[in-house]
Amino acid sequence: MYVTEGLHIRKHPFCVAAILFLTILLFVGMAVAENASDKMTNETPTNLKLFLSHYQKMQASNFTWLGNDSLDMAKGNVAGGDVQAFKTGLEKMGFTVQLGGLKIMNIYDLVDAGILFSCNGNNPNAPYEVYVLPPAPGQLVPNVFTDQNNMSPVYRLRPDEALVFIGMTPPECTYFSYQTFQYYHYYPVKELFRKTFCNVGDTINFRTIKTNGTEGNPFDKATIIVSTADKGAEESVRAAAKSAGYLPDIINTETLPTDVLRLGVDKYDDAFILLHRMYSFRDEKAGSAYMNNLSGIVLRITPNESARLNSYPMQELRVRETGNGSELDLTPALNDLRQAILDKYGSENATELVTSLWFTEGYDAMQRGVNILGAGRDAAYLNTSTFVLRDDPNEFLIVYGVNHAASGKALYSNLGIYGSKLDNGVVAVNNNLFEGTAEEYLPANPAAKYLYVWRIARHCNNESNCSEVPWGQKSRGIELNETAYIGFRAYVQNDRSL
Repeated sequence: MYVTEGLHIRKHPFCVAAILFLTILLFVGMAVAENASDKMTNETPTNLKLFLSHYQKMQASNFTWLGNDSLDMAKGNVAGGDVQAFKTGLEKMGFTVQLGGLKIMNIYDLVDAGILFSCNGNNPNAPYEVYVLPPAPGQLVPNVFTDQNNMSPVYRLRPDEALVFIGMTPPECTYFSYQTFQYYHYYPVKELFRKTFCNVGDTINFRTIKTNGTEGNPFDKATIIVSTADKGAEESVRAAAKSAGYLPDIINTETLPTDVLRLGVDKYDDAFILLHRMYSFRDEKAGSAYMNNLSGIVLRITPNESARLNSYPMQELRVRETGNGSELDLTPALNDLRQAILDKYGSENATELVTSLWFTEGYDAMQRGVNILGAGRDAAYLNTSTFVLRDDPNEFLIVYGVNHAASGKALYSNLGIYGSKLDNGVVAVNNNLFEGTAEEYLPANPAAKYLYVWRIARHCNNESNCSEVPWGQKSRGIELNETAYIGFRAYVQNDRSL
C-alpha cells in the first residue's frame, strides 16, 4: 500500500504523492476538474487507411531502424554458445530463422520526425530498447512502422512462431526487464483498431530472469528469452540451444496466450512490441557501453510447414498486493508537511490537484480497448489532474509525498511532468534526489527522512530541489498554453518480484 494525504486529495492504495499547484492567482476550474487518466487512455481509434498512409510515409523516407552490426554478431559466440550452430540446428528442424535486432528508442527524435505518434508516457530518466523484426515469411500485410529494409519495432506474430533473444543482461542497475506488449488490437463490434499498448502477463525482470549468474546477481550475465504461444516451437528452441552449447538453465519462456490474443499476420491480427527497460546504472560508463554496443541478437523463428498448435494455458499471474500498509503510519507527518508547505507559500494561492490511478491492468485494457502506454505489472503508476504551467515566476508546482525507496516500500520511484498532447515526459526526478528535501519543512520530525518535497517551475533561478520545464523544443518541452500532468512510478516492492 502506497500512501498519500492532503486536503481534497483522494486516497488510493497505490497513491504516491500529493500535489500543490501554487500561483499568485486562485485558479478556478483549471486544475481540479479533469482527471488526466480519463483524457489519456481513450486514444482516438485508428483504421487500416491510416496505417497504410503511415507505412507509405515510412517507405518514402530514408529512415532505417537498424545498422548492419547484428549481421556480424550472428556469426560468432554469443552469451556462451554458438549462435550460428543454433540457427543451423533450427533450420535442419524445418524452421526459417530471420535476424532482427535491438534498437535504442530515442523517443523524442522519433516523435519529432513523425515516425512515432506519441512519447507513450516515457520515463525521461530511463533508456528503452525494442526488438526490431522483419515480417514473417509470406506475410503480405505490412507492419505500420516498417522501414525501407522491411524492419519494424511493431510486428505481427503467427501462433506457431517464436521470437528469441540471445545475449547479455545489463550491467548492475536498480531495475531491468523484458516484456511483450499488445500494441494494436482490432475490435470487430465497433469495426476499429485501438492502440492498447498493454502488457501480456507478467514481466521478466531482474528478480525473475534466469541467467548463468548466481542467485541475486543477474547483471551482465548470459540469458535467452523465448516469446511464443506454441509449446512445440519452444521445445525446438530448447533443443537447438542445447546442441549449440547453451545451458538450459538460462532459458526464459514468455508465454503468449492464444485465448486472449489474436495471433497471425493478417490485417486484423494483433500488433505487438517488446520493451527492454533499464533504470539507474550503478556505473554510468558501463551502462552507456551496454546501450551503445549490441548486447545480443534477436531471431524470428517460423516453421516452414504448419503443425498442430500446442498452445499454453493462461499464465498464472503473480500476486501484486502484500497487505503491508506501513506507509500509512507516515500520514500524520505527511499532514504536517502539507501544512508547512501551505504556511510557507500561502494557502489562498494554492490549488490542490487530484492524484489517482494512471493505468488499469493489461488484460482489462485489452477487453476495453484502453491505452495504458506500456505499463507493467511490477510497478505502480499514478497521475494527477491536468493543469497549465505558464511562464510566470510566481506560478509553480510543489510536489510532496512519501519517498518509497527510503521507506523500504519500493526499490525505485520517480515523478515526472508530461504534456497531455504527446504524453511526453520532459523532466523527471528519482528517489535518489528526494533524500533530505522535506527536512527544511519538518526540521524536528524524525519521519521527515521518509518524505520529500520538490518544486517544478518554468524557471528555478538556481533554487535547489527544483526542476525546470522547457518549452519551444517540440516533444522535449511542454508549451506554455498546453495542459500537463504529473506522473508517478514506483517499481518493485522490496520483498517481491512485483
